[in-house]
Amino acid sequence: MKLLRIVVPALVLLGMAGALGAATLEMANFAPKDAQAVIETDNAAGLRQTLLESRFWKALEQTEGFKEWRASQRYAEMQQRLEQFLANLEMSRQEALKAYLGGRSAVVLLPSGDVKKPWGVILTECTFDNAKRLVDASGAQEATKYRGVTIYEVQKENRLDRMAFVGQKGEAAVFVATSADGDALERVLDVIVGGGGAALGIEGHFRQAVDKLSPGWRVRAYAAEVPPRKSPGAVAMYPSASAMHFEWRIVSGQGDISMTAPVVLTAPAALPPTAVAAFASSFHPAAIWNTVKAKAAEQGEAALEKLRRGEMFVRGWFPGQTTDQIVGAFGPEAAMALLKGDSGGPPAILSMTRIADNGAAAHSFKNGLAAKAMLLSALGEQNANSPKLNVREEAHKGVNLLIIEAPGVLEKMAGDWAKDIALTVAVTDKWLIVGTTPAGVKATIDAASGGPSLAADAKDAVPTEAATRWGIVQPASGADIVLSIVEKFAGKATVDQARKLTNLAEVMKLVKRFVWTRVDEPTVIRGQADVQAIE
Repeated sequence: MKLLRIVVPALVLLGMAGALGAATLEMANFAPKDAQAVIETDNAAGLRQTLLESRFWKALEQTEGFKEWRASQRYAEMQQRLEQFLANLEMSRQEALKAYLGGRSAVVLLPSGDVKKPWGVILTECTFDNAKRLVDASGAQEATKYRGVTIYEVQKENRLDRMAFVGQKGEAAVFVATSADGDALERVLDVIVGGGGAALGIEGHFRQAVDKLSPGWRVRAYAAEVPPRKSPGAVAMYPSASAMHFEWRIVSGQGDISMTAPVVLTAPAALPPTAVAAFASSFHPAAIWNTVKAKAAEQGEAALEKLRRGEMFVRGWFPGQTTDQIVGAFGPEAAMALLKGDSGGPPAILSMTRIADNGAAAHSFKNGLAAKAMLLSALGEQNANSPKLNVREEAHKGVNLLIIEAPGVLEKMAGDWAKDIALTVAVTDKWLIVGTTPAGVKATIDAASGGPSLAADAKDAVPTEAATRWGIVQPASGADIVLSIVEKFAGKATVDQARKLTNLAEVMKLVKRFVWTRVDEPTVIRGQADVQAIE
């Protein structure tokens, strides 16, 4: 996509980002109503400075990859072009940032006939005199007039850069530029000169997407089609000294949320505080099954036959249970987590599904799995080349754990971790728990029984209202285990190379946690996320 290739490369080199400044212009009011996307920024120069002063940037500067970029020929050429551009402007870097990125600015994407290559147009707020200075510095010449506005053009090697500005001498102006083919510039000028009558900013679908976002955003992005509903949506960013807050909304007509209806998630209170990453979700198996059956019926007999075979496979994992009993036995939530290991032991991957009945289906799954594992173990004893399985049970706080070990198989990949890794299944009064270590499952049983939990450890991050999805990642506490997992399965050399190139562990340890929540409603999907730095 050709996007903002006139003076924009120089502006990017100056450091385009977003931070709160005086809100003066609503840039969406200058975008045509059929714009595919609009990304608005408030005081782009401000966040650049905040970023340069941040601990994240200082850590990034120490990475090998960043140092190599700074020392590259391409970087030197970019800096040379920047210095030449500043000389043409007769401004210092800070003066140029304040002049052209100190107010509101936006990138507007317009339909071009090619969905994958929309036309890009940049708009920025500046003074009339500075707009003229920007045109002169770019080497553009007057080409034509459109609706009384002068359009300037400059021919580059492989593109034509076009620009204009609207305003009164001695007052504020809006500078518009594009290198897109077609009439992208004229379409934006139609809106600006015409007073916004055909503007995106007054369209109902735009207002529905943005109006309930919290005020005070530094960057706000709108798109006309956002998955999963392919309907209008918007996201806004609210940076502060130690955190980054995001909010988003996707609006549509009446939608079916039977499979994603929000519930009050209890899984965080059943996960141990050693979780460095966790994901919880509403889970409605009966609704999912009914939807799958309806779609198969629409597709015909071939799809129905596949469905019947799939149904038979699922029933095989739950001996003695019908399909209706299985889908009615679980919900309305499920969760997954990555747990720290004990005393240098392996981390555990854990899944949990809420039990909706008396636990008969969950126990059926556990007992059926035990029988299959014992059969494989018996067959393995008759074949020297078959993997050897050890199947046993162990009690913990009144709950019997099914433990399936295969140390001979795992030693090649996991080394000394192999003795602590085992497929472990437990059924409590509320949860079917499946994990990769007995220690992780035991810790989860402890949390689910009222012991220390993730919810208590990160209570400010756990939603109290009904939600469809919720997730948490705690990089600072999980950096070491993530790297240890990579080292075990990819080798120490790979980890050492990653450390050298990305300073990965150091960067991860600057982030306390990343938390996000999603809530599905019939006419809107809304959510928020927070990135919190270590203080």
